[in-house]
Amino acid sequence: MVENIYLGDEIRTRTGDMDWARMTEGAAEALASIGLPATILGKSMHELSIGTQQLVLIARSIHRKARLLILDEPTAILSLSETETLFQSIRSLRDRGVSILYISHRIAEIFQIADQISVLRDGRMVANYGIGEASEDRLVAAMTGRQVSADVYVERPFSNNTPILEVKNLSRAGHYQHVSFSLRPGEVLGLYGLVGAGRSEVAKAIYGEMHADEGEIRFQGRPFAPRTGQDAIGLGILYVPEDRRHQGLFPIRATRDNLSAGMLRTVAAALGWIRPKAELSLALSLMKELNIKASSPLAPVSSLSGGNQQKVVLGRGLSHHPTILMLDEPTHGIDVGTKAEIHRLIMSLAGQSLAILLISSDLPEILALADNVLVMHEGNVMDYVTRSEATQTRILRSALGLKSAPDRALEAEAIEEGLI
Repeated sequence: MVENIYLGDEIRTRTGDMDWARMTEGAAEALASIGLPATILGKSMHELSIGTQQLVLIARSIHRKARLLILDEPTAILSLSETETLFQSIRSLRDRGVSILYISHRIAEIFQIADQISVLRDGRMVANYGIGEASEDRLVAAMTGRQVSADVYVERPFSNNTPILEVKNLSRAGHYQHVSFSLRPGEVLGLYGLVGAGRSEVAKAIYGEMHADEGEIRFQGRPFAPRTGQDAIGLGILYVPEDRRHQGLFPIRATRDNLSAGMLRTVAAALGWIRPKAELSLALSLMKELNIKASSPLAPVSSLSGGNQQKVVLGRGLSHHPTILMLDEPTHGIDVGTKAEIHRLIMSLAGQSLAILLISSDLPEILALADNVLVMHEGNVMDYVTRSEATQTRILRSALGLKSAPDRALEAEAIEEGLI
């Protein structure tokens, strides 16, 4: 940890050795400036959560007395408490004269900390606002070049369909306990919870990537115990991971290669050689269908925006023609225009009788898309809410582990912090 704070700026003794005492003291001060305890100094970076790793990197910049701090989507992997800690540090730095360039797709955050707002679209500056001049509608219109409607939900007749997936008392020690639910063709089941609730782990058990210790999974009425993701894909069960860069993409490969991966048999000749024209045709078809913006199908997928990278991952999954689609934070870190496109795609797929498990920590997204919501807290299912019953307050209270009568003081505090 100390090495990460002082990397390239090490303090040495007169004899040329590392002055670990002074560096440890300085590292502790750096962590304190961002609200982190000095007790983590003895840990390696890989032992920390991704959110804490992010805060350590920011602490390093603060420690080096940066006059200009550029933060690119800094809260994308932070919990609510970590985000508030970061905002407090940003306000403190601003008051001390540090200039901060804060890049984010999360409009609510911008209004919490910004003094000036600049909007870029397709590589061009399209608007500049003082914080008093801006509104959410104006920002969305500037970001997309059009008005974006959040009302995308479409009623569908699915309630009488036989469940395609049934999960009964699924448990994995240290991750989740006794999770049960069913999923029907045409249904969008929202799986909501805060960081560490166990949502992704449940999906990975269904996908065969992280096996459960107990419980039963039934697919089309039959017991299903996938050993690998390939077993699940073979039955039409697809999982689109949260971390697209590390788990969903081959960054150095072309967009074409990322779209065709997993479907190479369909574009291969008899002896297994890839047919370039067939592969390119598949890629172009998916790019057109999903409106994937890239300079060329041969452009490295790493050169695409986050939203277009997410479309590539989705496109590859949809090319398998799944019957169940598990989407883990599908709009994480993407712009509002692309987010609206993905929301419309989800509704369209559900209208084609695809069963969708939507895992999201974005509560407005869950409320906008889900037919029913399963709420988890620390590995436990706290509530099952139908669309007609779903409210921000009820879902968030369950996600916080609160099942008793509402605590008005806590609720007021949550409203003030923008949680509900």
